[in-house]
Amino acid sequence: MKKTAKPQIRSSQELKLLREIIETVSYNLDLKEVLGRIVKIVSGVTRADSCFLYLIDDSSLVLRASLNPKPLEIGNIKLKLSEGITGWVATNKKTVAIAKKAYNDKRFKFVNSLPEDKFEGFLSVPIIYRDKVLGVINVQHSKPRSYSQNEIILLELVAKATGGAIENGMLFSEKEALKEALETRKIIEKAKGILMSEFSISEDEAYKLLHKKSMDKRMSMKEIANAIIISAEFKKT
Repeated sequence: MKKTAKPQIRSSQELKLLREIIETVSYNLDLKEVLGRIVKIVSGVTRADSCFLYLIDDSSLVLRASLNPKPLEIGNIKLKLSEGITGWVATNKKTVAIAKKAYNDKRFKFVNSLPEDKFEGFLSVPIIYRDKVLGVINVQHSKPRSYSQNEIILLELVAKATGGAIENGMLFSEKEALKEALETRKIIEKAKGILMSEFSISEDEAYKLLHKKSMDKRMSMKEIANAIIISAEFKKT
């Protein structure tokens, strides 16, 4: 008689982690919030001194979330898929765990604005969803740290479980960005029409005037256009 395989019993830590992930990703389409929560969950599991989350954008890995506040670096630090351990992990879809002196690894790439690059321990896991690499989660420790198999499995679990939420968040962000761009275009077109009528100028001249005001006032063209529209409406009353 063939024996029936026993169901896998997950540890209490793993179950708690899964609950936390589900609470984080359920019905949440705000990509920034999702990434921030993932970083906090990962840091709690590994007791990390640093945690970075990179997402793939075209052919680059872009820093999108950090345990330690990095307002100037978020969105601005970019790595090619051929650069650093992070790029290697994304390209090869494999986890890398280095207990000490990670910066001496031949694949390591220093980023001058990240003091964490001088940390010792380094654990890097790919975020994969439907066989597609979305990004990489990096965990760092300031002192040497031997990463247990359980820690590696848990981090890989987080990366796998949140892949779908990240994918949905990215798609939602793209739609919102497109919606914002279309809205901005409509407002600018309306403001150009007002300027063309009021000053008897061409469409090109109206656009240049909007752009100049935007530069002079250090405001977005949308803000300038909105101000022109509001002013024109007041004149009608």
